[in-house]
Amino acid sequence: MAWDHIIGQHRVKELLRHAISSGQVAHAYLFEGPEGVGKDALAIEFARALNCRRRSADACGVCDSCKRMDSLQHPDVRLIVALPAGKGEKTGDDPLKGFTDEQMESVHAELASKAKDPYHRISVPKASFIKVNSIREIRRQASLTASEFARKVFILPNAEEMNAEASNALLKTLEEPPGDTLLLLTTSRREQLLPTIVSRCQIVRCEPLSVEEIASALQEREGIGADEARTIAMLANGSYTAARALVSADVLGRRNEVVQFLRTALGRSRAALLKHLEVVLAGRERSDAEQWLKLLQSWIHEALTARASENGGAVGVDEDVRKFVERFPHADLAEASKLVDRAIALVGRNVYLPLVLTTLALDLQRCIAPPSE
Repeated sequence: MAWDHIIGQHRVKELLRHAISSGQVAHAYLFEGPEGVGKDALAIEFARALNCRRRSADACGVCDSCKRMDSLQHPDVRLIVALPAGKGEKTGDDPLKGFTDEQMESVHAELASKAKDPYHRISVPKASFIKVNSIREIRRQASLTASEFARKVFILPNAEEMNAEASNALLKTLEEPPGDTLLLLTTSRREQLLPTIVSRCQIVRCEPLSVEEIASALQEREGIGADEARTIAMLANGSYTAARALVSADVLGRRNEVVQFLRTALGRSRAALLKHLEVVLAGRERSDAEQWLKLLQSWIHEALTARASENGGAVGVDEDVRKFVERFPHADLAEASKLVDRAIALVGRNVYLPLVLTTLALDLQRCIAPPSE
C-alpha cells in the first residue's frame, strides 16, 4: 500500500510525509475522526514509510521491510488490539498465553484481513477490551534491538477499547517513552480516552470523506456502477466502511421506493398514500426506516443542487430529479429537507412509524405542491 491508496485525507498525508522528510516525528500520535475514514490505513502507511530502507517520505514497496509490512509481519511493527483472556493468564503474562489453537487462528486471520484491507475493523471473538498485558508488552518489545535503520512502532487501532488498567499502563509509557519507539493510536471516540493520554499525543484529525472520494473508491475497488456508487456515498456519512456495508443493501431499489413515496405523497389521494405506506412499512425495522429516510434526504438535496445549477439538466443529474425540478419549480426544498430531518429525529425517539411517515407525506405535499399549484 502507498499513500495514494488511502482514500482522501490529503492534508493528513502531507502532514505525515513532512514529519518524515523533516525528521520531526513525534513519539506518539493520536489519529482521531469518524469511523471508517482511514485512520488505521494512515497509521499503517506511516509505519511502513518510517521503516522503508529507502529512508524517504514515500515507501518504496519493494524492500524487505515494505514486503513484511504487506502482511503486517514486520518484526518492528506491532498491532495492539482487543484480545480475549487466555486460559490461566495472569498479570504480566504474554497477552497470547493460554490461547487455544482456534483462538490463535482467529487472531492470525484478523491480522491477515487487516493486512489485505486496512479499512477492515479487527474483531477477535470474545475480545471486549485491550488488555493491560498487551500494553505491558510494548515496553518488553521496545527494549529489544530494532532491525538495522528501523524503529519500533506500535499501532493501537480503536484505542478507546483499553480498559482502565491498560489505559494507566499506556500513560506511564507515554510519560517515559522507551528509546526510539513510536506509538500510533487511532480512535473514533476520543472522549473515552484518558485526557492525560490525549495530551501526550500529537493529535491528527481525520475528516469525513467527501461523496466524490467515496463514490470513486467504490467504483474502482468494488466494481460499483457510477449512479449506485454516488447514491451509496451520499448515505455513508463520510465513512468508506459504512459505504461498503451498503453495497449489498439494494440501495438503488430503495431509492426507487423513495421516489415512488414522493410521487404518492404529492398525488393528493389519502387512500393511495395509506396503502403505499403499508407497503413501505412492511417488515421494516426502525434502523432500516432511518436509512430509508436518509435516502429521501439525499434525493431532496440532489434536487436542491440541480435547481441551483444554471441548467437543471446538467450532466450527472438523475432523470427523476430533473423532471421533479421542472414540475415543481417553486417547491420549498429547504423546508422539505428540514421536515425529513425532523422525521429522522422522531424515528430515533421511537415515535410510532406510521404516524411519522404519514405526517411527513402531508407536510411534504404542503411545501412542495401546495393547493395553488
